[in-house]
Amino acid sequence: MKNAILIVDDEADMCWAMAHILRSQGQPIVTATSGVEACAKLSEGCYSLVFLDAKIPDMDGLDIARFANKLTNNKPQIIMISGYHYADDPIIRHAIEEGLIVGFLAKPFTNDEILSLFHKHGGSR
Repeated sequence: MKNAILIVDDEADMCWAMAHILRSQGQPIVTATSGVEACAKLSEGCYSLVFLDAKIPDMDGLDIARFANKLTNNKPQIIMISGYHYADDPIIRHAIEEGLIVGFLAKPFTNDEILSLFHKHGGSR
């Protein structure tokens, strides 16, 4: 799916909530609830933006980000979301400096925070 947004979170309710907020922006939304599913969708599709949970039971979020960054046909902008890390966490700072992710969203977050990151990192109105 070209220029879609991929939401990756092991909690289906979180995927639903984020998709509901982002659908209002007019871009197609795809969700994945596991690392394996996320990697398959990243391999098959073309995503402009990925909201990626840092902690997924079957795969670390940063490993999924590394996988996405190695794809030659699709290198999406990745925003890490987490209830465990914070923006000033050395792991997050390093991932941004390395270019692995472009932004970070701490859980719990507001609709405005999601939409702000969406617009800042390649989303359109």
